[in-house]
Amino acid sequence: MATSKLRHLLPAGLLLLAAALGPDRVAQAQGKDLSMGNVNPPKHGTSQAAQQFIDKVAELSGGKVKITHHHSGALGGEREVVQQIQLGVIEFGPITTAPLSTAIPEMSVFQLPYIFRDYAHLFKALDGSDTLTKFYSDVLDKKGLKLIGFFAAGYRGIYGHNAINGLADIKGKKVRVQEDKILVATFKALGMISTPIAFPEVATALQTKVIDFAEGGINTFYHNKFYDIVKYVADVRHTHQAVALVMSKAAWAKLDPAGQKAIVDAWVFSRDFNRKFILEEDKGIQEQVKAKGVTITKPDPAPFLKATEGVYAEFYATPAGKAAKPMVEYIQSVK
Repeated sequence: MATSKLRHLLPAGLLLLAAALGPDRVAQAQGKDLSMGNVNPPKHGTSQAAQQFIDKVAELSGGKVKITHHHSGALGGEREVVQQIQLGVIEFGPITTAPLSTAIPEMSVFQLPYIFRDYAHLFKALDGSDTLTKFYSDVLDKKGLKLIGFFAAGYRGIYGHNAINGLADIKGKKVRVQEDKILVATFKALGMISTPIAFPEVATALQTKVIDFAEGGINTFYHNKFYDIVKYVADVRHTHQAVALVMSKAAWAKLDPAGQKAIVDAWVFSRDFNRKFILEEDKGIQEQVKAKGVTITKPDPAPFLKATEGVYAEFYATPAGKAAKPMVEYIQSVK
């Protein structure tokens, strides 16, 4: 996307930063520090995988390609980070596919309800062939982004001020969802009032009871200490979240072949770390959450699945859904 088309989307402070740094940042893509924007805190699995990537890039490039990790939302929410990458203000970001869908609507495939059965299904869909990465590489390329690969970020549930044992407990309740039309449609189908809110604002929205619940990862709930605000988590697993590690297309083009190879090889290393980490974390994350005084319920998923079946047809009715339908069919075909 051209810089001129992005400028109206950005706050004044970011525009000033882009004007001051944008053109020069691309020129600095080799031999000087690059930057990564990341909304998650250091102990979150996505942050740890991103740091593994950063460290490996430095090692493989002999220190010629260095990446500074701005975690914990230091550079803003995920949508803002994407805009900064497109402008050339920063070079990298691990971006959850839901907020990324505001710029790349084909990314909504990953938010379709219950599209992934479990971790094994997710990993096989991502790693068993290049079907998804090839399709999304082409789509992101048109928006000035280079797809490095997909991290797994864990399954998602619903957490909030009251226990959820079934659909009756959420009817008419306000729920924070990520900025994605499919998630809005999914929770509307469940009878909730979908409220798209950027991640940095979730804690305040829960504290002030602007929302009753939030949709999110149980690991994210734990690492962001949301247990200090609400004490109920429903393990509904409506999706297994994917995170796209993206890079500025212009910055990638400025790297020499050795620098590009360092990034590709570092990605393979960090991907393997991510797959192992997320499975290991899953073994104990619910017990860690319970230890904070949180009640975890496990509603029957069948009514949730039934209620959201129509969301697929709603997605296919959009231009992005029509284009991405083969990716849905591919994922569903993976056994």
